[in-house]
Formats: sequence, C-alpha cells, structure tokens
Amino acid sequence: MITAMTLAPLVAAILIIALPAQRARAVALAGALVSFALIAWMLVQFNNTLTGLQFKEFYKWIPDLEINYHVALDGTNALVLLLAALLAPIVVLISWGHNDRPKTYFSLLSLQFTGLFGTFTALNFFHWFIYWELALVPAFFLIKLFGKSEDRHKAAINFFLFTVLGSVAMLLGFLFLYQETKSFSFIDLPVKVKSIEVSSLIFVAILAGLWVKVPLAPLHIWQAPTYAAAPTPVVILLTGVMSKMGVYGFLRLVVPIFPEQLKQHADMLLSFALLTILWGAFLALRQTDLKKLLAFSSLNHVAYCILGIGALGVTAEGLKIDAHGLAKQGVILQMFAHGLSAAGLFYLIGLLEQRAGTRNRDEFGGLCSVTPRFAAMFYILTFCSLGLPFLAGFAAEFLIFSGSFAVAPKVTSVATLGLLATAVFLLTMLQRVFTGPVKEQHQSMQDLTRNEILILTPILILIFWAGVYPKTWLVFSQLIQP
Repeated sequence: MITAMTLAPLVAAILIIALPAQRARAVALAGALVSFALIAWMLVQFNNTLTGLQFKEFYKWIPDLEINYHVALDGTNALVLLLAALLAPIVVLISWGHNDRPKTYFSLLSLQFTGLFGTFTALNFFHWFIYWELALVPAFFLIKLFGKSEDRHKAAINFFLFTVLGSVAMLLGFLFLYQETKSFSFIDLPVKVKSIEVSSLIFVAILAGLWVKVPLAPLHIWQAPTYAAAPTPVVILLTGVMSKMGVYGFLRLVVPIFPEQLKQHADMLLSFALLTILWGAFLALRQTDLKKLLAFSSLNHVAYCILGIGALGVTAEGLKIDAHGLAKQGVILQMFAHGLSAAGLFYLIGLLEQRAGTRNRDEFGGLCSVTPRFAAMFYILTFCSLGLPFLAGFAAEFLIFSGSFAVAPKVTSVATLGLLATAVFLLTMLQRVFTGPVKEQHQSMQDLTRNEILILTPILILIFWAGVYPKTWLVFSQLIQP
C-alpha cells in the first residue's frame, strides 16, 4: 500500500514522458490523487490503540550489507505524509495553466512527489537517502528552468550546493556509523548505538545535513533567494513540505538514535533555534517583497519545531507534566499547521503578483474593498501563522511552548519575543496590503474565482479542524513508541 502510494507519481512521470504533451496535466493529477487517496485510506484504517509501526512492508534487498526495503506508518510520519499528499494535487491544479514545456514540468513535479513520499516512509537509510536526493534534484531543475526571476539560475545553484553539501555530510556520517553498527535500519540503530561510543563527528555530520534542510541560522542564506526565484507551485512544495524534511529527520533520526548526543548538545540546539526565531523575525520586518517576507516568516515558524526538539534533549524528571510528550506533539502538529498556512499564503501571493504585476508590499492598499474574498482568505491564513485560537497554529505553538518552557524556561521566554515580532511583521503586511486607500491601478483587480476558492478549501477545512478539534490529529503523535 505504501509502495503504491510512493510510486504512483513515478509511474505518472514515466507516462507523461511517453504520452502527448496535452495529457501531462491530467496524468500528473491522477498520480497525485492516487497517492492522496491511498494515504487517506491508511489514516482512516490507522489503529489508534497501537503504538509503533503500521502498514509495514519489509523486503531483504541487499542482505550482505543489511540493506532492506522497509517502509511503514507511525505517529512520527502520519501527519506530514498527509500534508505532502494533500499538497501534491493542489500544486498540480495550481500549475494547470502552465504551458512552458509541460512534459518536462509535470514529470519533474511528479518525481518530486515520489521523493517526498519516500523520504517520509523509508526506515532504512540506504533507500531513505535515495528518496531524500530524489526530492532535491527535481526542485533544482524546476527552479532553474521555470523560475520567473532573472536570479533563478544563481538561486537554483545556491539551493543545490547548500543542500548537496549537507547531504554529503550526512551520508559520510551514516557510513561511519555503519562501520560501527553494521546496520542502516532506523529501527535497529537506537539499540545498537547504545552499545557503542559514537564519535561527535558522526553526530555533527548528520546534524549538518538536517540543519541545511530545515534550515537553521546561519545555513539559511539560500532560502529567501530561492523562494523569491522559484515558481509559486514549487515554493509551495519547498516551504510546505521540503522544509519539513529536515524537522522530520530530527524526529526520525536524531531523537531516537542519538538520545545521549542530543542531551549533550541540547543547549546548543536550543540556542540556534532561538537565534533563528529572532533572526527570521528581524529579517521579515525589513522586507517589502512579499515572497521574501513569507520566506523569513517560514524560517521563523519552522524554528519553533527545533525549539521543541531541543527541549527533548533536556532532562524532564520530577515535572508534573509530560514536557517531552507535549513538545513532540507540538512539533508534529506545527509541521502540519505551518505547511498548510504557508502553502496557502504563497499561493495567494502568487495570485497577487499575477494580477498586479508586483509583489512589493508598499505598492498595494485597500484591497479589502476591491477583493473581499481574497482578503478573507489571506487574513485567515495569516492568523493561523500568528497562532490565534481556533486555528491550527495555536494548538501547535501552545504545545511546543508548554513543553519547552517546562524544561528550558529562560530560552522559551526569550523565544516568545519572536511571537511578538511575528505579529508585528504579519500585521504590518495586512495593514499595508488590505487597508487604506485603493491604488488607482488596482481598483479593478479581480477577486478570487470559484476555482481558486476550491483549491484553498481543503487547506482551510484542515486549519479550522486542527484548531477547533486538535485531538483528531494529536492522536497520531500520541502513538509514537517511546
């Protein structure tokens, strides 16, 4: 079932190449919808009374090297996989009018879907790393070939170099770890690592690969230029899903496999999470380009996840609450919530640029009266990012801060300044774009169409659902095996 879900977009990519160009969109959409239907069915069938792995598939691949094909669902990957599978058909629909080399474009999109699904389900480093890189390569070509900015080539190369260097470091770390443990299995490694003394270099190398992907300061400098240069559908995948690959890697690799090393470096991780939260907010405050503003906003929001992960490395004995459990649940829900809100906001920014020919915040004004439906959608998604009650972002951030404050009160208290700064730059954005007098050139701007509203509808439903009744989604993170 998981294999079928993962490979459906790959089959679509092959068919796109083989079939006439006019079929590319429909085939890409079919592949994405098959994957979404399969993950939705699996989550409906998910046993909420069991911890550990479900829907397991295991085949011995290269037995002599202990390389096995092993995939499964559990509380760590269920929500982020649903997020990826939901955004996949949405991205195809947003790209429906794309006419520039459609066979190349939609086949690359489909390949990227397969890479993302495989990354979130693989439990053996060998094929996990293949999927990890498979998600990177199509993104590079999509930015370089189809980006609208003159800086797209430089942005694509910087994106590629940073992520590849991080990947190489992580690969070397795991190869050295294999020499000590003779295992690539994410399930077996936690036990085997306990019996050996892991070199700090191994841990740092693996950490570096994840650090770049999140990203965390100071290895974030590729992010904003890449987001600004990439086509809107690709940005949605980058911020909505690919940034979550790094966070997921922390949860799947660092937390269970290197608990002792996480304890030793918890203060460092908390410090850099705090730095990224504050620095991301500061950079966002300085932006007038709406895409770059949202890029730094994403940097700020994803860093909350790392704050929660850092808290997992701090001893929580003698507390009246399950600080680690709260932090972990918050991280998983934050990946889901931020992926939804950021994807929706970048889609709306793309529509705004398409209609107005600019994405400069200061060149707008008064759009509430001209495009009320657009404004309503933008406000809801922004308020979700702000963490207002009854929206998904509130429950996620509340859990992270509750867990991290219990074990690291000083760092968490300072991190709340990031929430204040976030409110400042997001509310300033709303004020500049939607209030005040309407600029003459925007008085006849088209409001959201029915099709555009339909694209946003599943995102809005899940944002409200996770905000009003988060228990539906928290049940998955509660099933993580200790």
